[in-house]
Amino acid sequence: MNEKLRNVPGLERNGSAHPRGTVYVASRLVPDASTVFSPGALAVEDGVVVAAGPLADVEREAPARFDRVDLPGLAILPGLVNAHAHLSIPRLADRDGARALSPPPFVEWILRVVAWKRNASPGEFATNVEAASREAVSNGTTGVGEIAGPDVAAYARCPLRAKVFVEGIGFHPEVAGTVVSSVEEAVARIDAFSRAGGRVAPGISPHTLYTVGFALLQDLARLAARLDLPLALHLAESPAEMEFLASGGGEVATRLYPAVGKDVSSFRGIGGSIPSYLRSAGILREGLILVHNVHLSRGDTDDLRAGGATFVLCPRSNAAHQNGTPDVTHFVDAGIPFALGTDSLGSVSSLSMWEEMRAAAGIYRGGLSGEDLCRSLFRAATENGARVLGLPSGTLAAGAPADFVAIGDPGRGPGGWSFSRMVERVEDGDVRLTVIAGEPEHERP
Repeated sequence: MNEKLRNVPGLERNGSAHPRGTVYVASRLVPDASTVFSPGALAVEDGVVVAAGPLADVEREAPARFDRVDLPGLAILPGLVNAHAHLSIPRLADRDGARALSPPPFVEWILRVVAWKRNASPGEFATNVEAASREAVSNGTTGVGEIAGPDVAAYARCPLRAKVFVEGIGFHPEVAGTVVSSVEEAVARIDAFSRAGGRVAPGISPHTLYTVGFALLQDLARLAARLDLPLALHLAESPAEMEFLASGGGEVATRLYPAVGKDVSSFRGIGGSIPSYLRSAGILREGLILVHNVHLSRGDTDDLRAGGATFVLCPRSNAAHQNGTPDVTHFVDAGIPFALGTDSLGSVSSLSMWEEMRAAAGIYRGGLSGEDLCRSLFRAATENGARVLGLPSGTLAAGAPADFVAIGDPGRGPGGWSFSRMVERVEDGDVRLTVIAGEPEHERP
């Protein structure tokens, strides 16, 4: 058994030492958003789930030589999946150098991020990725959809199971070839980390439709198709973006581009609907992940879904920048699968997926019961996130990766277990154990 786990106060250990197989016994096991066992057990060997279910069933299926770890008063859940993050972006200071209490309006915030990146020391990106990864793990996150920072080497030893999307930015057609070459080189480096036994795999991110011109959008779509990689695109995040896409005007044209020394005065908008524009660029297909989606009409959302796109919502970040709220009601009530993401620490106060679920619940205006809504949001934060990113995790079933968390059981006491109680009550500090690929990555007494 892992030495760290053996020393966790309050965990009882029985059986002879064996480093490869362990049965975790908890007051409750929630292997997915549809199933609860009280009590339950999870058998793990070589980083993979061998069995999950009632204790008696798991004991029959697991070899007798397996260690046993008792987790009384705890519930085992699939690890949470943060489907959109920027781990390299830290909590940013304001113009006076003090830590900003809240992020500024959107375009001002982008300019602040640009300035920070230009002035960051060479080692800062790796330091930020390490710190943010550990914070996420301590909050119960085991998987992430990460938009890569400038230093892709920072992800070589990332503890999270991650899809790392290499970002391409360039609005004018003459830069497209250079950007694509740089993206392909970074993708190859991340792929090498995966082949060397790391937990990361590459993807490609055309940043946004207001920072990626049509030529580069086409070229990145072709590169992703050739390499069989997913694409992640920030879309319909802010009113400023929507004004620029409609007419070429607004703050993106008058503040953002002049600040970085670029002239986009010839741009007059995309000339049609967003789904049509993405379709004409060859990017609307299976494997396209659309992030934010605040200002999409319901018709556009349905059209994009029909074209193969999947969706990630980031309600806390949208609120922080005064960008509006995603249409959680439509996604839930129409049965459109979606994932949740926190965005960066430059936008939100924490990388807590518990807080993200609560934020999404707070803007739902449909007719589902609180229990059914919270079950849907838990699915968004686990199996949907994994599916959107193409990760093998998200549920706890035989053959799945042993990516799981143990939390203080919110079902203790009167009322018992419910998904609504879990979403309403669980805080980051309730996460007692986080395991990724069978390895304990975080323990809290």
